[in-house]
Amino acid sequence: MFAARRGFRSLSLLALFSLSACEPTPASQPPPTEEPAAKLQGQLTLAPGTELDGPVRLALAWYPTLLAEDSGTLTRPAGIVTEDLAFSGGFPASYTFDVKSAPPTEALVQLGDGMKGKGAVGILLAYNDGNGNAALDTIPADGTPVDHVLGASLVWTRPPAFMVVYLDSAQAPATGLKQGFNLVRISDNFTSDVVPLTTPIPLALHDDPLLDAFVCEAAWDDTAEQAPCGLPGQEEPVEDWLTIRGDAVFTGNAADVSLAVHKGEVAVDDAEVVVGDRVATYDARRGRYTLHVDDASAVVESGRLALVARRGDSAAGRTMVVPSDFQVTWPTTPASYSPGAEVQAAWSKSKGASDYSVRVVGGDQVLASELTQAQSLKVATEPYEGAAVLRIEAVNASDGLVMRRVREVPIAFTPCDTVTDGSGLTADGYFLRYGRDFSGEESSEVFADVKDDGVSVTDAKVMLSGWNVPYVREVGGFHNGFFTLGGGTGLGDTVELRVMRQGEVLCRTLTVPGDFDVDLKGARSRPSGSPLSMSWTKSEGAVQYEVWLSKTFNEPIYSASTNELEYTFEQVDYVGELSIRFSAVAHPAHNDTLGWMDVKRAHLGGASFTE
Repeated sequence: MFAARRGFRSLSLLALFSLSACEPTPASQPPPTEEPAAKLQGQLTLAPGTELDGPVRLALAWYPTLLAEDSGTLTRPAGIVTEDLAFSGGFPASYTFDVKSAPPTEALVQLGDGMKGKGAVGILLAYNDGNGNAALDTIPADGTPVDHVLGASLVWTRPPAFMVVYLDSAQAPATGLKQGFNLVRISDNFTSDVVPLTTPIPLALHDDPLLDAFVCEAAWDDTAEQAPCGLPGQEEPVEDWLTIRGDAVFTGNAADVSLAVHKGEVAVDDAEVVVGDRVATYDARRGRYTLHVDDASAVVESGRLALVARRGDSAAGRTMVVPSDFQVTWPTTPASYSPGAEVQAAWSKSKGASDYSVRVVGGDQVLASELTQAQSLKVATEPYEGAAVLRIEAVNASDGLVMRRVREVPIAFTPCDTVTDGSGLTADGYFLRYGRDFSGEESSEVFADVKDDGVSVTDAKVMLSGWNVPYVREVGGFHNGFFTLGGGTGLGDTVELRVMRQGEVLCRTLTVPGDFDVDLKGARSRPSGSPLSMSWTKSEGAVQYEVWLSKTFNEPIYSASTNELEYTFEQVDYVGELSIRFSAVAHPAHNDTLGWMDVKRAHLGGASFTE
């Protein structure tokens, strides 16, 4: 049995799809179209020690039984399409191969296992045209090579490999395959995926006689007892190829690459590793090939990174999709949090990313780490004080290689009820919590006049328990309202007011007094000049109580403050409707260092006064 067959037969391990064999029927090559049906592209590289006797040409050979579950006997490749390209200059050399028509009918087999229609597999070959007829000639079983195959897109000892798959019918979306031409990348005997046709296909040129098996008419004939086609009889190739593992991190236009190269299970420290068009250097301390590029804009614009490792006559190549740039949409400016607090993050979509990694890092400590496919996340952090970084990575990982696109936002963890040493920041105002109304809605309101050394400022960042409090010019301070519907928990009875300005942070803990009940004495409607009495139950945490009678929210006509649980306005001289606000005021409400913030829980009511 011809030993080299094993490399071809290993395709059945891909489990890309399971197909049934069909007897090919001869037919002529379909006429070419005016425009290429598909374009294949990549780079030709010359393996060390390989000498060329003439120009290198390209051909696409179709192998029908590669899609068959039982490959049977293949008497010859079914249809070899050559492109009038010849490369005789220096290497590496870029190429483009135009596929001008569908594969010939005899190259198609009926698909099985739920697949529809017929299909064929093509392998891109580089060859030396020995007889000068500008075509790749096959080899009869009893013949000898005329042309020599120098490289192939599918070589069992040098992954990743590529094969062109043609399907004459539409397939289920789950397969990732479409009607027409598809490009399948094979990472190893167990891993394959459908990639864009524009994915570069590396072709490494080798002086390896076994490559001529691609055009040997009896190479897969199980009845062959000796090596056919004049090929050398050798043992099956040892699947001990070079592999590349590691990652590339893109920050802006800069890139940092760290790669490990292995031959089988053994680490390799004497390979030539090329990243794009640059050579990485081996770092013995890290056991990695590393490269830093200040301007990787060419890679960023193309969205793909080519990696090639060479050692002796072995080579490995990978092309990875680099996730596109994205924006952090929250937080948009440096934010401060309490030690151990949750950090909310949100970002825009990164094309090419399969996952997003979210990390919070303080110094050398990872405070939180989560992986998600969503575009927002809230992470709980380990207790930590000081400057930190929120790091979001758009990740594309495949077979040990990871491409990372990074965005970072500086944040800080600052204990509450403190202000940065030497800072003149203060915050004066109020936080008001209203009792739930008949619909179950709870509402809160905050106002803060932020000052720096006694002068009001408008350029601070103010947050209330993670929610933004914008500056509102009409009210002369930072102001916002919050609503909770249907019995939700809302902001809670303890909130944090954080003020951030020019690297300085002020934080205050605001604790709302406990809830209470109010009883308005007498009828709701009464004559003008009548007294108005009310009482209420004790509010835990309150040091005093306020009562306002007003036409508008901030302009009371009558007001009172008391430590008691009842109060009477002896005479209300007013005609019309008055709103009544009962407030329990918390303690401590004022701080000479941080500012004066009134924290209240309020209930609303009303009374009508007639002439």
